[in-house]
Amino acid sequence: MKRNATLKEVAQLANVSTATVSNVINETKYVSDSVKKNVYSAMNALNYVPNTVAKSLRVQESNLIGLMISDISNPFFSHVVRGIEDNLTELGYNVLLCNTDSDVEKEKKYLKVLLGKRVDGLIVSSSGNADGYLEELGNLDVPVVFLNRYPDPLLSDIVATNNIKGAYTATEHLIQHGYKRIGMITGPQSISTGRDRLIGYKQALDKHHLPIDERLIKEGDFKAESGNRLTKELIKQDFKTDALLISNNFMTLGAYHAIKESGIRVPEDLAIIGYDDPDWAAVSNPSLTAVKQPAYDQGVQAANLICERIKRKDPFKPREIYLDPSLIVRESCGC
Repeated sequence: MKRNATLKEVAQLANVSTATVSNVINETKYVSDSVKKNVYSAMNALNYVPNTVAKSLRVQESNLIGLMISDISNPFFSHVVRGIEDNLTELGYNVLLCNTDSDVEKEKKYLKVLLGKRVDGLIVSSSGNADGYLEELGNLDVPVVFLNRYPDPLLSDIVATNNIKGAYTATEHLIQHGYKRIGMITGPQSISTGRDRLIGYKQALDKHHLPIDERLIKEGDFKAESGNRLTKELIKQDFKTDALLISNNFMTLGAYHAIKESGIRVPEDLAIIGYDDPDWAAVSNPSLTAVKQPAYDQGVQAANLICERIKRKDPFKPREIYLDPSLIVRESCGC
C-alpha cells in the first residue's frame, strides 16, 4: 500500500517547523506569503493530504463514504446514487458526493479532499486513466469500489452492468428483424463502458455472419452534441445505414434531433436502439427501444460491497459483480 506523506516530511522539505505547516493548513496563525508558498509547494511535491478530522479519530471509523460520479446530470447516475444513499443510510453511513464532470484533474482534486475527510471507503465512477491515475487509486490505504467503469487491469472491486451482453442483445435484436447495415455510435474507447458496448455490437455481427464495416462505427463522447454530429455524418454517407445502436441516452437524444432535422423517418428509414432508458424514452415520437441498465440495483450492490470491504480488514481477492441489462422494445426499432 502507498504510504501517505507526513506533516514532518512536509516541514523538512519546506525548511520550516511542523507547527508552521500546521498553521498554514489550518490558518491558525499568521504566516508570510513566501513561507506559505514553500509549504504548499512541498505539499504538492509529496502529494500530502491533510487530515481534517481530529487526530483522536484516526483509529476510528468516520462513517463517511466518498462517492465520485462522472456526471450527476445523467439520469442513469441519479438512480445509481439513490441506490447507494438509500442503502448506506440504513447501514449508518453518510455519503460525500462529488461530481467530476468526467474531468480527471477534477477527480484527483476531489480525491484529496475526500481522503482529507478520512472517509472509510470510496465508490468511484472514474473519468479515465490519465498518467496512471487509476493505478494510484487502486493502491490507496482505504477500500475502493469501482462503479460502472473499471480499470484494466482490475485493481479493486467493481460493480457494473454487463455492457457486452447489453450491446450484443440490442444488435442481435436488430439483426433478427432483418436489418443488415447496422451502425453504432460508441462511447469513448478509453473508458470501459465505451469499449465493452462496441465489443458486444461486433460479437453479434460476427455471430450472425455480418461484416463489420468500420465506416458505420463512429466514436462519440457520451454527450448529446456528439450524438447529433455523428448521426448527421452517418446520414450523409453514400452507403446506407438501415439501423443504429447508440451507446448512451445523451447521444441518443442528440441523434433524435439530427434525424428530425434531416427529415428521416424512424423506424421506416432508420431503426434506432438507445443505451439507457431515460424517462423521455417512452414518450418520445417514436418511443425509444432501449437497453435498460439496473441502475438502482447497481448502487445497492456497490454500497454493500464497500461496507464489506470496510468491515473485513484483511485483504481479499477483488470481486467483480456484473448485472444483466434488459431490452425494452418500443417503436423506434420497427418491431
